Amino acid sequence: MTHSKHYQQQLFSRETWNTAMQWVNANKKLVRLAAAPYVKFMAGDSEDLYQEATLSAYNALICCRKNGQRERFVPFFRVIFKTNCIKLASGIQTVHCLEEYFLPPQEKTVEVIEPETDRIDEVLQVVSKRQRQICLWLLEQPTPVSAQDIAREFKVSKRQAYRLISNTLQRISEATQ
Repeated sequence: MTHSKHYQQQLFSRETWNTAMQWVNANKKLVRLAAAPYVKFMAGDSEDLYQEATLSAYNALICCRKNGQRERFVPFFRVIFKTNCIKLASGIQTVHCLEEYFLPPQEKTVEVIEPETDRIDEVLQVVSKRQRQICLWLLEQPTPVSAQDIAREFKVSKRQAYRLISNTLQRISEATQ
């Protein structure tokens, strides 16, 4: 009897997973739309995004069935998926080039070249006063800082800190091209 129940659970789980995959494949536009505000802060490519959406759809299907609210699947999916996107966007920073961490240290001492302050001042003219304050504060820091550190220092939310950083980088990039 327990073997039959276990088999039914596996079958239900497989069917739910297949349904989640089919739903995501049929609704890729909705997935991209729901993730749009967070994608630039998330590590991974579009395939990773769809896999995360499939996991969220699977969880939403299970929640809907448990609560007997199958018609509420899309709202459940959106909440679960956006929550996962936010978690992924605010997670640890990815390292794009691991080689620099694994190379043996150089024998010679390398002289640290300070950037020209005139050039920095020139570039910072394209950003707002607040963005300039943040940039100058960042340049003074002896070690890298997180968005949470920036938020704490300038008394803004972490989300606002991400926006400030993103907008600042975009303005500087446009001005230096």
